[in-house]
Amino acid sequence: MTAGRLPCCVPFCRRTIGADKGYSEWVCPKHWRLVSRETRAAYALARRRARRIIARKPIYREYWRLPAGSPARLSAVAMWRRVDSVWERCKRQAIERALGGGEEP
Repeated sequence: MTAGRLPCCVPFCRRTIGADKGYSEWVCPKHWRLVSRETRAAYALARRRARRIIARKPIYREYWRLPAGSPARLSAVAMWRRVDSVWERCKRQAIERALGGGEEP
């Protein structure tokens, strides 16, 4: 792999993206299509809700600066966990379907 490139999360996929795009991990478009519409819609909804909350409360972007145990920090952590859990579901589904497991959409 070339330096400064980020590989697709699916094993043995040779597609990469520039590391300067701001992602920590990604699924290439070829494998993203293998994720069910329901799961992609759930991920889009979680991200949309997070963007709306951040627009109203920008401190949620840097929630670790909030006092530990405060309601605002717990709410922000819950929001990011929702986004992360749906992303993990998308990633798992793309990997399973690309490697022959699971149902095709």
